[in-house]
Formats: sequence, C-alpha cells, structure tokens
Amino acid sequence: ATSPPPASAAVSTPAPAAAPPPTPAPVTRPVEKVVVVAVIDGSPLRITLAADIPAEVEEGQALRFVAAADFRAGDFVVIQKGAAVTGAIVDGGTKKKFLGIGGSKMTFRLIQVDAVDGHKLNVRATSGRGADGPATRPVDTGNQKRTKDIAAAAGTQYIAYIEGEQTVSVQK
Repeated sequence: ATSPPPASAAVSTPAPAAAPPPTPAPVTRPVEKVVVVAVIDGSPLRITLAADIPAEVEEGQALRFVAAADFRAGDFVVIQKGAAVTGAIVDGGTKKKFLGIGGSKMTFRLIQVDAVDGHKLNVRATSGRGADGPATRPVDTGNQKRTKDIAAAAGTQYIAYIEGEQTVSVQK
C-alpha cells in the first residue's frame, strides 16, 4: 500500500498569470497657438515708481518701476500688471544756488519693460523721441509733497511710451 505524499511534497498548481498592467492612454495636450502681436511705437503704458528716489542721487543711478495695469495690444495682454520697468537718472540735478536761483532739475530716462513672452521691450520717458539722445523727463512727485530727502516717493505714477514698433509672442 502506498502512503499519501507528505504535505511538503504536495503538488502545487501554478497561480494564474497576472494580467499585464493596462497601458496608460497617451497624454494629449492642447496645441498652444502662439500669436505674434505688434506693439505700436508711442503706445502709452502707466507705470509706478517702485522705490523712493533720494534727493541726492548720482547720474546713472538705476531706477525701478512697475507696470500699473495690464497693457493690451488689441485683444492680447502683452505686458502684465506688476511687470518690471527699468530706468536711470540722466541728470542728478544740482543744488539750488543763492536764494534758490539756478541749478538744474533732476531728470530720468526709461529703458525697458518685461513683456509676457519674457523678452524686454524698449520704452522711453516721453511721447516723442529725443532729437539728441534718449528721451528724458523731470523727476516729479505727482500729487505727493516733495521732501528734503526724497525727490520722488515710491508710488509716484508716470507714463512710459513704447520705443519703436516691436513684437511680442503671446499664447492664444
């Protein structure tokens, strides 16, 4: 008589083969259309002074402004509110001479603004181009009162103008 096989020698049946994991569906992304938008020369852009301009400042001192609102060209925003605008002091002005007579007024020029596509657009400080050099304008305080230590306070509003026709690539 044969004895039953020991429990360790029991014949095991193979487990059913695991089904392969499902193949993920291909990721489809919408095709982003890029539109090249022309920005017209002389277009005005509202900007705000980001930091105080000291009353005593050297020629060449960098100035920082920000775009006060979105700037549109047609249906497209080409410069977002808060975009960085760079400028520089052209003439630091001189102290008034005897009895407040004489001296020159502090002036600045604008250089560039950040567009939505990451490129820099050239800007100027006046609506017309400067005949002999970059367009400059006086530093003023707008509605704010000027102090002995500050020529213009942060928050002072100015208008920048696009310098020459330029293009910006925006996503539709």
